[in-house]
Amino acid sequence: MDALRPLTLYIMSVLHKPISQLKKVEAEVRKERFAEVDFALKKIGVPGLTIVEEERAGRGLWSYPVENVKRLILTVVVDDSGVKRVVESIRASASTTSWGDGRIVVSPVDDVLDIGSGRCDGSELAGPR
Repeated sequence: MDALRPLTLYIMSVLHKPISQLKKVEAEVRKERFAEVDFALKKIGVPGLTIVEEERAGRGLWSYPVENVKRLILTVVVDDSGVKRVVESIRASASTTSWGDGRIVVSPVDDVLDIGSGRCDGSELAGPR
């Protein structure tokens, strides 16, 4: 399915730390807000992210009509100490203060395995030097 194909494929950490201290931040944002979110993440030093485009059919609340909104799912893997900055940057830059702006989910990263080398040390998450 074309809508699920990643537009870019970079998963990197902001700081070089042991893998047990990494978190995955996934944000569903309106497609038209991506430029602002991307700029805000670059400004705080996030070197890369994974982007997947999706179309979501919102059922609406009470009398709101069904709406099809183009969304982007952004995934960033960051050190535990950088999570608050990343979440706040995404929230502030993605918000239009209206219903349906999206959501942010933070989850722990237990393990990372490099498919090509088979290494499980997290070195593939290091940003550019």
